[in-house]
Amino acid sequence: MLKLKLAELIDERGLNTRQLSKMTGIRWNTIADMAENKSKAWSPDNLHKIMIALELDHISQLIEYVKE
Repeated sequence: MLKLKLAELIDERGLNTRQLSKMTGIRWNTIADMAENKSKAWSPDNLHKIMIALELDHISQLIEYVKE
């Protein structure tokens, strides 16, 4: 299963989901669902905006594979 490491990244940077929402222009509810891994589909555009806002260099910093 693929999971986002978004909650950890937000915490590491001392941010919250509302702040990341403002930084990216992505709706707060969408960011919150992504951070809690409730979202079943991630738009490439949203992932790109998050990577830019959090200054990530590689997608593996944002997404991980976890065996079930």
